[in-house]
Order: sequence, then C-alpha cells, then structure tokens
Amino acid sequence: MIQLRKRRCVLFDVDGTIAETEGNAHLPAFNLAFEETGLAWRWSRDDYHYLLKTTGGYERLLRYAEDQGHDLQAMRQQLTTVHQAKNKHYAQIMAASTVPARLGFADLVLALHAKEIRWGVVTTTMRANWHALWTHSLQPLGLPEPSVIVCGEDVAVKKPDPEAYQVALERLGLAPSECCAIEDSRNGLLAAMGAGLDVAIVHSEFFDDEHFDEAVQVVAELTELVDSV
Repeated sequence: MIQLRKRRCVLFDVDGTIAETEGNAHLPAFNLAFEETGLAWRWSRDDYHYLLKTTGGYERLLRYAEDQGHDLQAMRQQLTTVHQAKNKHYAQIMAASTVPARLGFADLVLALHAKEIRWGVVTTTMRANWHALWTHSLQPLGLPEPSVIVCGEDVAVKKPDPEAYQVALERLGLAPSECCAIEDSRNGLLAAMGAGLDVAIVHSEFFDDEHFDEAVQVVAELTELVDSV
C-alpha cells in the first residue's frame, strides 16, 4: 500500500485520474471540432481508446492523420485549427458542469490538506483544459489550490517521458522520495517512475486493460487511498 501520509506532496495526473474527462469531454469535443471545421472524421470510443496510447490532443490528431495516410505537413495548419476548436468545445462542455470529479478525489485532497501535505497536477493536457476542469468541477468543491501545475505547454516531451514530473519536482524543490504520483495509464506510470516516484494507479475507462505491475498500489476508486493519508 502506498503511504501518502509519509509524503510532502502528492502529484495527480488529470484526465482519467481526477475526472473521467476523456470519454465525457475530450472525445465529444474532438467530434464537435471535426464537424465545425469540415473535417470528415468521427471518432468512436474504440477509436479513441486506441488513440490514447499517444499522449497529447494535437499529437493524437497527427497520429490519426498518419494512420489514415494523409500528408502530415500539408495538414498541420488544418489540424492546429481543429485542435483550437476542440479546446473551445471542451471548455464549453466543462462549463456545463456535466463532468464531476471522480469519487473520492475531494475527500483525498482534503485529507491531504488536513495533514499539511500538498498536492499538485502533472498532466499532458493544455493549461486551458486544466483551468476549465478546475474552475467548473473542482474549485466549487472548496478544495485548496494545487501547489504545482505542470501542463503540456511546460514540457518539450510528453508522457511516458519523465520530463513533466521532473519539472514538478524542480518547481517544488522536493526530492522524488518526498513525493508520489497517482496515475491511471501506463504512459503516466512510466513517466512518474522515470522521475523516481512511487506510483499508485486508479483504474479508469480507457486504460483498464493496461498492465501496472510496477505500481505500488492499484485501486478501483480514489476512496481507497484516503486511509493512507
């Protein structure tokens, strides 16, 4: 069992870990963006499950274009426009307050706060997407603000590269042994481990079939981690 009470900061992934945003916000936002920009693509949940092996929304667009045999150089500007539209639709979906925090997340953060243990965010999503989730789903729960926020714009290489976690540790001024990570994907597990962190995995919709043998603990819901604080 991971001992959160022995850490000075707990670092959370966002999509799938803090909230089930992938299927409930990102995927519909992509499809709305395709329709808005006139791109004749539609992603099913099975398509998205496969595409999530690639971290980053824009990178997913590139991966799909390549898989479909398109000229990536010729499509880059179009895909940039699609990605911008997607982020706009994501923000609108989040503003409708239809995507709540995962069961146990608020209790876990409040338990950490009560023990003067900080929490932070390490994600490959765009900062605007994190802000939408924070503003509409998390802040209304009365949670303390995270001590560190590392988003996709802050790194040159996304997960499974450890850079995002290394940046978080540097900003916090803490050693890997003083922190741990909570993730939902194998890419996230590998990124956190690569930065020297112990990792707890919470199962999520799209990554439930992945292997997490190296994780210190694997749980179905975040509520199972509250007692470790």
